[in-house]
Amino acid sequence: MRGIRQHVNPLGLHYSIPRAQPLTRPQHLPADAPVEVELGCADAQFSFQLARHAPDTWVCGLEIREPWVARNLRRVARENIQNLSFGYVNLNVDLDRVFAPRSVDRFHLLFPDPWFKDKHKKRRVVEPSLCRTIIEQLRPGGELHIASDIFEITLEAMAEIEGSEEFSRHFENLAGPWSFWRGNPFAVASRREDTTLRRGQRVWRVRYRVDHGDS
Repeated sequence: MRGIRQHVNPLGLHYSIPRAQPLTRPQHLPADAPVEVELGCADAQFSFQLARHAPDTWVCGLEIREPWVARNLRRVARENIQNLSFGYVNLNVDLDRVFAPRSVDRFHLLFPDPWFKDKHKKRRVVEPSLCRTIIEQLRPGGELHIASDIFEITLEAMAEIEGSEEFSRHFENLAGPWSFWRGNPFAVASRREDTTLRRGQRVWRVRYRVDHGDS
């Protein structure tokens, strides 16, 4: 989007200090209403569509680029969407400040930035601290949904989860071990997914159910 940087360095000093704030549940939604969160939402086409499709669900979009947060909040107000919230977060620094433990039903991580260079691997989103926070914040039986148009990115996310003794006992791959989910199980899609499919390319998708076990 014009005027908003496509990428930022999440390890930069400006983003390294935890400052994300808890989001406030819309007053009209009951305490047990489902909570779905898009991580790194950018223009949030997915979140806007999901909020309209599921009006009884609290939909939250989180983004490190604050101009996107401000723009999305203005659109929420303009379109009077009452079950949709947005906030700032650096996923690898302060996601744990946004939601209470075991309060989220589903996290969506859609088309994360492809940091290909070896020196940039430390910027990858799916890493141990994020996995621990997701386990902590998902309700029992909650879901982590990851999608990308880049095979290597999705495979590395799978390896971080299923190749780890720590995490493999908590995350169950709903398509079977080391397997991709075919098709979009949701009635909505991100802008990047729409573009990928128009190009005749594949979306690589994995879905995990979380079991807290003895954590």
